[in-house]
Amino acid sequence: MASPPPTTGAGSGSAVTSPAEFDQALREATASMPRHVFGPQTAPIPDLRRALRARATREEFDRGLRRLREERSVGLAPHAHPEGLRPHEVADALSEGGAVLYLLRWLK
Repeated sequence: MASPPPTTGAGSGSAVTSPAEFDQALREATASMPRHVFGPQTAPIPDLRRALRARATREEFDRGLRRLREERSVGLAPHAHPEGLRPHEVADALSEGGAVLYLLRWLK
């Protein structure tokens, strides 16, 4: 009988194993961001992606953001001037259609 794959810990690859764990990790990452002009409970998606890189794959992160938006837990806003972003910032934002979703705001 084959054993299930081991669960990885924080900092050792993909460690998010449930939506609740992703939500908690994302909330913690948002809270740890410097207070910029965006306001409380708000952070740039590229910064959040980099903060959770060791805990969630790109696909898990994108899926988690979309799920939270569908649940109306977060709002995702496009960048007003994506042409002014650096290539790595565009790559780390959430692309949807022609929009570069750049900012996450917790709604609840």
